[in-house]
Amino acid sequence: MHAADPGNFWLWTIVLCVVAAGALVAGFMFLLRAWTVEETPVSLVRSAAQGYVKLAGHADLMPGPPIISPLTQSRCTWWSYKVEERARTGRNQGWQTIEHGTSDDLFLIRDTTGQCVIDPEHAEVIAATRTVWYGDQPRPQRGPSIGGFALTSPYRYVEELIVPQDFIFALGFFRTQNAGVDAMAVNQDVAQLLHDWKQDQADLLRRFDADHDGQLNDREWEAARQAARDQVLAQERQTMQRPPMNVLAKPEDGRRFIISTRPEKQVIRRFQLAAAGCLLVFVIAGVAAGYRITTHDKASTATSVVPSAQT
Repeated sequence: MHAADPGNFWLWTIVLCVVAAGALVAGFMFLLRAWTVEETPVSLVRSAAQGYVKLAGHADLMPGPPIISPLTQSRCTWWSYKVEERARTGRNQGWQTIEHGTSDDLFLIRDTTGQCVIDPEHAEVIAATRTVWYGDQPRPQRGPSIGGFALTSPYRYVEELIVPQDFIFALGFFRTQNAGVDAMAVNQDVAQLLHDWKQDQADLLRRFDADHDGQLNDREWEAARQAARDQVLAQERQTMQRPPMNVLAKPEDGRRFIISTRPEKQVIRRFQLAAAGCLLVFVIAGVAAGYRITTHDKASTATSVVPSAQT
């Protein structure tokens, strides 16, 4: 330690300190997640309060085109995938991600009292259905059941899914979007509709040029504006007849947005183990940094004392 280059010594000491601090922060973050999952009670969709809640129910598709996973072409409500290529660096061999993606399509969670739309963007998703297989092409040519061999194939495929009827729980910000007339939105829609009508001048004149002089005067233009407003308000009234829609999405206050198909106890245990691992890294890195500093100080003291003794 005494003979070590001072610059190199402090560089690695700082690295150890940074690792220790990062591990400590990460450990507390995992403990906070475990506490949040455990302490947030399950709410029913029908009686859920506006704000941060936990819902539990079955995943389901919304009306419209189905959600299809990219690798296995499976019908699902959510997917995530990555394609990895075998990479060799010197004597070491590992996997390098060359392609990945995550679904952001809306889907439903249903319980015994109703349904809620889940917007999975920015969610931490813990999916129980996870498939890993191997092949010879950057995109799998065969399904997981007849894939290649792990030791010889140059590509590895990983796909995670939430499929319809999977039981899930989700923590996020719950809000109910009630239908209503927004005056500012109406004005914007009217302006957009008039802009669209202007693109077809012939039809615009046919409908509103009352004196047939080839142009719209102020009175005729006001008639066009009123017709556009009537159309927009008619569309708004149709929207108001629809029932309110419940949505669960990422909280804006920074709290965790978690969706899981694994049981709560497993998720809590997973977070607790991750926290324990981070705290272990904190202890090891902290002790190593402290040992280096203490040894360095003793070596520096011994160096300053020896010349004095010889004098």
